[in-house]
Amino acid sequence: MRRWAIAVSASCLVAAAAWAAEMATPPPLKDVPKDMRTYYVVFLVAGPRFAPDSPERAALLLDHLAFIRKMISEKKLRLAGPFADDGKLFGIAIVDAPSAEQAKAWLEQDPSVKGGFFAYEMHPAMLPSLDSLRVRY
Repeated sequence: MRRWAIAVSASCLVAAAAWAAEMATPPPLKDVPKDMRTYYVVFLVAGPRFAPDSPERAALLLDHLAFIRKMISEKKLRLAGPFADDGKLFGIAIVDAPSAEQAKAWLEQDPSVKGGFFAYEMHPAMLPSLDSLRVRY
């Protein structure tokens, strides 16, 4: 009888341990995409040298657009574009970088950021994979 009690107790402990392990792993969420990953969402804002009507803006804009095209071709930017209203945000980009530090280093190479015309706000975001997204010129 004593062996039976020990066997039952051991079985209960094993079952309790299995139940605890199962509870430690949250169930999968059916409404969340399986291929979520971190990207960096960037908003372009006015920089310290922002002047909307300056002649320097036109030259910087061409260099800025060439920079964006290069970064998209290298798949460092997944998409980028201007906002269509007259608000405080001028553009948006999705940066595909291994770290926030790397994303910032790439953004600092933008001629419009270097020239002080634009600054940026960057936020990490979990998004579905953008690997299949194609930007065509």
